[in-house]
Amino acid sequence: MAVTNGWGQAAVNNTIDYGKGKTTATNDWGKIYDSSASGDTSLGTATTFPNTKSILLDGVDDFVDCGDNNNLSFGDGSNDSPFSISLWVKLSGTNFIEAALSKYGISSKREYIVYIVNQKVRLLIIDASATAHRLVETSNAISVGSWVNIVCVYNGVGGNNAENGIKIYINGSLSSTTSSKGGTYVAMENTSQPFQIGRYFNGAQYFAGNMDEVAVFNSELSLSDVTAIYNSGVPASLSSYSSLVSWWRCGDNDTSPTLTDNGSGGNNGTMTNFTAFSTDVPT
Repeated sequence: MAVTNGWGQAAVNNTIDYGKGKTTATNDWGKIYDSSASGDTSLGTATTFPNTKSILLDGVDDFVDCGDNNNLSFGDGSNDSPFSISLWVKLSGTNFIEAALSKYGISSKREYIVYIVNQKVRLLIIDASATAHRLVETSNAISVGSWVNIVCVYNGVGGNNAENGIKIYINGSLSSTTSSKGGTYVAMENTSQPFQIGRYFNGAQYFAGNMDEVAVFNSELSLSDVTAIYNSGVPASLSSYSSLVSWWRCGDNDTSPTLTDNGSGGNNGTMTNFTAFSTDVPT
């Protein structure tokens, strides 16, 4: 029997299928079928990834405090290790400098920052003991008022040319960048500075706009990883990444003021100076 648009129960080659016995269905209404002649012996439902909330930061004093944990530090003063950071942002255009996330405080407690200056994305890594830094910035500005996926990647090479190990991806594509450096860089320190979303330097700079699906990995993500995370502009689940340390959904499955860490790191965040979630999300 070769039903091509079938409601029948015994269709075996239907391509738009409501039948129960098909083996080569290509439009299957979210069901997963086996390849046996009987069909449906191990019926499952295709999973979806709901994303309905984000955090909206006012650029004045709103931030999320995720505490200090060794699993969010990627240097020991002698060597760096690879890490990657992914986040979705929607700039409101309020601030010249937008502090996306950081582990950066007073001079002895500086490790790294992801921030945006004049709409250009920067990753800054700091060797606090040597008062040295390495900075990489995108050549092109990102949009204001539109959702953008940012992924910053560092291969952990360390040393005086550590900036060569940094890449920044915007919306799934590798960005052209410029770099600068100061001092003799060896490696980041492991400090007691807390990891904060939406501000750096203990309140010197804040982030104005929406933020969603913030994640930290202890590996250098590949281009294919970044493309999958961008997912054509719709956030995808990160649960399958073995190097995922921390993942804050920014509202989904959260109860204010706590942002649950959905990774393995145990770094729950506390919403500070704000409590409400936004329904504006990347789509």
